[in-house]
Amino acid sequence: MVNPLLPQLLSYLRQHPDEGVTEYELMQRLQRQRLFDDIADDDLLALYRKHFLIMNALYDLQDILWQEERRVLDISPLHIELHGDRADPADRDSGPDWYPELSEYYLDWSWFEQTTASDVRTLLTGFWQSLKDRSPSH
Repeated sequence: MVNPLLPQLLSYLRQHPDEGVTEYELMQRLQRQRLFDDIADDDLLALYRKHFLIMNALYDLQDILWQEERRVLDISPLHIELHGDRADPADRDSGPDWYPELSEYYLDWSWFEQTTASDVRTLLTGFWQSLKDRSPSH
């Protein structure tokens, strides 16, 4: 399946080459373009799907940009940055730092299709519980 957000995300990333962007900025921009209308009835599932679509497109672009342009796309929810062409031939061979577990997850459309609102609630509950368990006062 081809992610419908690819052209919009690539265009936006190319417009912000020096400062990079955040996932939140990307989500807000795509929402203003009404690209997430009717994505899910449940608010948490809708948020999960928006996040998934953005990350899927970014990991797809990461590979495409490296293969076609030798450009590195660094991906994190807090900072996404498209770096210029690698001029040094040694750098061209090494490639970017990949995060295979994350890219495998986000490039697998079955997660998008099969994850339910209940699954998202379970994930969030586990996340908050792990933070609580790690807190110094616990």
